[in-house]
Amino acid sequence: MIQADRFQIHYYLANDSHAMDAFVRNRCEAELLTIFQEVCATLGTSIHIESVPHEQGGLREYWKVYGENSVQINTTLAILAVLISVVSTALSRVPVSDPDKDEREKTIQELTIEEKRLAIEEKRINLEKLRKEMKDGLPKPETIEKAAKSAELNLKIQSRRSNFYRHLTNYEKVTAVGFSAVDVSDNDVIREHLVPRSHFHMYVLVDNSLPTETVDGATIEIVAPVLKEGNYKWKGLYEGEAISFSMTDAEFKNAVLLEQVAFQHGSCINCVLQIHRKFNEIGEIEITGYSVVTVLDKTDGGKTHETPQGKKHRAYKKFVQDQRGLF
Repeated sequence: MIQADRFQIHYYLANDSHAMDAFVRNRCEAELLTIFQEVCATLGTSIHIESVPHEQGGLREYWKVYGENSVQINTTLAILAVLISVVSTALSRVPVSDPDKDEREKTIQELTIEEKRLAIEEKRINLEKLRKEMKDGLPKPETIEKAAKSAELNLKIQSRRSNFYRHLTNYEKVTAVGFSAVDVSDNDVIREHLVPRSHFHMYVLVDNSLPTETVDGATIEIVAPVLKEGNYKWKGLYEGEAISFSMTDAEFKNAVLLEQVAFQHGSCINCVLQIHRKFNEIGEIEITGYSVVTVLDKTDGGKTHETPQGKKHRAYKKFVQDQRGLF
């Protein structure tokens, strides 16, 4: 197997120019380097890169690569080229209409724990298969493709890729960007993956919110209930951490305001909790808020009282499970 010697980033510039704004280029390189690190971490490869003098023809940057063997180097660079030039995940498509987004989030929320486990397992299998074929010396193209799609689910990769294309979108001088790898004689080892400027927007994330996570049966110890009308936040302890949350269960909220529900030290609610999340510019998940949509039970001093809405919720949940059992 011919070993890749350099990874090439080719910026196509307007008016046959060979110069690019240094700040834009450095910001773009920082995003690509982070993606490269994530790819290596995902594949378990150890590859060292050095920046070497660039060439004209637009502006061509080269990363000289060093690794254990040609299979490791070529496979890693092939996946890197695919990840930064091919859009396949729904989170990267822009823009989606609100109904489409709502339907997508509803579908994700309705996935069973088993289905989520299977999706994670599929990702693991795809990457393990690639590692095995790399060890055997000849990864198949379809294995590389599946592994690239699995790696693309990494939010850090999606976020950094979005940042890269956002920088280029705001810099009109770049008309296209290409990614390839060449050997010591400048022959293509990985053909160029070209992204025209008209496609840059497809990689930019316009919405960094994640589907709301719903926890059915969350226990919250109440620290400070809201005893007056208004959009005030309740305070409590959830899984050992202090949180502020919105009480959107209208029945329970009204019962509290009418003094039909009292609280004491150690009072807890068992509830349906929604956790609102987003990922930041470096791809890390942040929790933006909590909402209690249904209070199922309230516990005081070891005594638990089921709420009417809790009884309805459990009955409906059982009905849905029974219906699924018929098919």
